[in-house]
Amino acid sequence: MVFFILLVGCSTPPIQTESLDYRARAETQADDRVKVSAVVLSPQETEHSFKLPLADKNIQPVWIEINNQEDKEFVIMLLSIDPDYFSPSELAWMFRTYSDDETEDSSEQLDFNDRVDLFLEKHIPVVVPPRSTVSGYVYTNLDPGAKAFAVELIGERDVRSFEFVQLVSGFVADFKRVNFENLYSPDQVRELDLAGLQTYLEGLSCCILGGDKQTLGDPLNLVIVGTGRHVLATLIRRGWDLTETIRGDTIWRTIASSVFGSKYRTSPVSPMYLFGRTQDVALQKARNSVDERNHLRLWIAPVTLNGKQVWVGQISRDIGVKLSSKTTVTHKIDPVVDEARLYITLDVAASQTLHRFGYVKGVGYSDRDTPRFNYTRDPYYTDGLRVVLILSDKRHPLDSIDYLQWDEPSRELKVQR
Repeated sequence: MVFFILLVGCSTPPIQTESLDYRARAETQADDRVKVSAVVLSPQETEHSFKLPLADKNIQPVWIEINNQEDKEFVIMLLSIDPDYFSPSELAWMFRTYSDDETEDSSEQLDFNDRVDLFLEKHIPVVVPPRSTVSGYVYTNLDPGAKAFAVELIGERDVRSFEFVQLVSGFVADFKRVNFENLYSPDQVRELDLAGLQTYLEGLSCCILGGDKQTLGDPLNLVIVGTGRHVLATLIRRGWDLTETIRGDTIWRTIASSVFGSKYRTSPVSPMYLFGRTQDVALQKARNSVDERNHLRLWIAPVTLNGKQVWVGQISRDIGVKLSSKTTVTHKIDPVVDEARLYITLDVAASQTLHRFGYVKGVGYSDRDTPRFNYTRDPYYTDGLRVVLILSDKRHPLDSIDYLQWDEPSRELKVQR
């Protein structure tokens, strides 16, 4: 094991190969006569632009340009970009320096003021006057793989909202290997109504398949209906991270996270199978190490609802690690898998994008006396249902969520003997 750690530790992670001129890849969206361009900076781009290692303090600038050709003024809702954004003075204090022979307060204050001027000058103006263009940075919390944010502009009896979801340059996301446009031909995709969707989901396999493509794995207990961009934006804004590809350096970081208890938010997940292929996208919410996390895998199904994609998959909670004859070392899942199903339901509801939800049969019941087992022989218990989450393109408050009268889940998380 020590030799293996040293071996993979010699692997170097991929570095950013694109130009550091990040503005050239800024994404632009328009709403009538208002245009918003935005781009998330990588750690390398940040250091190149600010001459300071902001990423070491978990700070990630987002560059924004707003072209307002309306005859009205707008104010930028900074909280829509990051509810815990940093002020210029905070950054100045974090990066204040001391000279070897000057330790008086005046020396410290002079350096602090210089830093404040730097970060204030680069910060975007909050007020956007009529027929003008403003640009600058918002200092957000670091997201290592992808960032989802909205730029909301508030005017007199007018609100404009622009939703962005962007990969951080240099990040090698696992889902980038998937050619989404060629997963199905047009004649393979069926449009369904709600009744047809219920019937289709009830007829799916109980579970995904393990790495051998034959052994049943975790239960297929999650369905999300929405466009891919909106699904990712919803989950990423709730703190879910995309996973990286499996490489020497990512294996090393995963081992180190487990052994030393360090956080690794974008650690890779093992490939599982549905529809004859590995997962189309995987996301996770890690705690202090990769040993404990919620993680999910999703596949696009060959059906749509009101023109929106139907993503089916599994979610489970990892509560530790163990040895396995299948994969040598693997995660131990929480056997009460319905808890993870409840978690994702509450998480998406909290995002205020959940329009409808309900439950369908298809997984099959199991309890402690008659448990089912996943690919790595972890037992699990479930009421046998899969949750269906239908997203809205607009804000949807908790008190307006519709409940689909399909099947009733167990009222208790603990499956009794």
